[in-house]
Amino acid sequence: SSRELASSVTGAGTAVTEREHLLATCFFLSYVDILGGRTEAAHGSLKAAYTIFDQGDKASFGPLEIRILSWIRLLDGRAVSAGGEGLFLSDDEASEMLVQPSPAGLESVPGDMDTTSDMDQNAEIEDVLFQALYQPGAVFFQKVQSFMGRISKIDPWHRSRGTVSDETEVMIVAANITKDLDKLFDARPRLMDYAAKGQLTPQYLNPHLSHTITRAFRTYASNFYASKVHLHRVAYKSLPLAPETVLALAKIRELARMMVDTPSESGVGGEPLPVNMLWPLLMLGSEEDDAQERAWIRTQICRMQEVATNAHMTAQVLDEVQKVQDATKTRVDIRSIMHKIFDACFAIV
Repeated sequence: SSRELASSVTGAGTAVTEREHLLATCFFLSYVDILGGRTEAAHGSLKAAYTIFDQGDKASFGPLEIRILSWIRLLDGRAVSAGGEGLFLSDDEASEMLVQPSPAGLESVPGDMDTTSDMDQNAEIEDVLFQALYQPGAVFFQKVQSFMGRISKIDPWHRSRGTVSDETEVMIVAANITKDLDKLFDARPRLMDYAAKGQLTPQYLNPHLSHTITRAFRTYASNFYASKVHLHRVAYKSLPLAPETVLALAKIRELARMMVDTPSESGVGGEPLPVNMLWPLLMLGSEEDDAQERAWIRTQICRMQEVATNAHMTAQVLDEVQKVQDATKTRVDIRSIMHKIFDACFAIV
């Protein structure tokens, strides 16, 4: 299928409809391959998607194509940690074009409001309200994903490390990443702080909107803090945790526990954490020394198996990371542990 996709992409300056189909195919193939641990195949599909984007007339990309490309860009950010090229992340034009709110009303038709029932109108109003509140957080999350790619580019799998010159260069890049992370946090959506604290109560929003937006924003904030931990593990591997990294770990732990302790919408028990919490939990667990906390983190990762098919594999990797770090008293590269256990590397999606 990858070969057929590649041959189709070579003629991707075709009709918009065909281009939409090719992009959708790239997305689903790369997503399934990442979940299945077939990283080389996933990288091929992501590269094919980038070729379509790179060769296309940017003004001709419609709302649906831009939305699909923004999803592909998220996968590209995840795949970098498994050896991907991060082509979308390195392209300024792609970042400017794709890191933005999803276009509203992809299928709306002028005048529809006059012919819909009151129930349909209520549902549409609720959806519009949800999008207005949710989209700033989604944009924030997309920008956070860019940092995962930037940080991975300075790990030992993507560049030379070890010499004084190498480490000096890495420190300079890391300082710039830290500065940009701080700028992003300063520009976070105002609603994020209220959502993270659980203050979106029925006084302001109906229970469904409140529950959904609160979980989403807590997840996005956790991924931001995970970038702080990721950066320290890659750039400052031999150094003690900086105060801001200690704070980031505490925030991930706090947000994860609040989500676990929040009843599901049905009121029966708590839900598994969202799939995008897998990476923050891996970062949290890789720096955790307390046995009870480790057990709690592992339990939450394994509970995510129904929403993240590589959750059990991630738990195995975390177990080995902790075992090796306990024995050596030094941080260990997570990707090397993946190769040690599975003779392969998989992206955390």
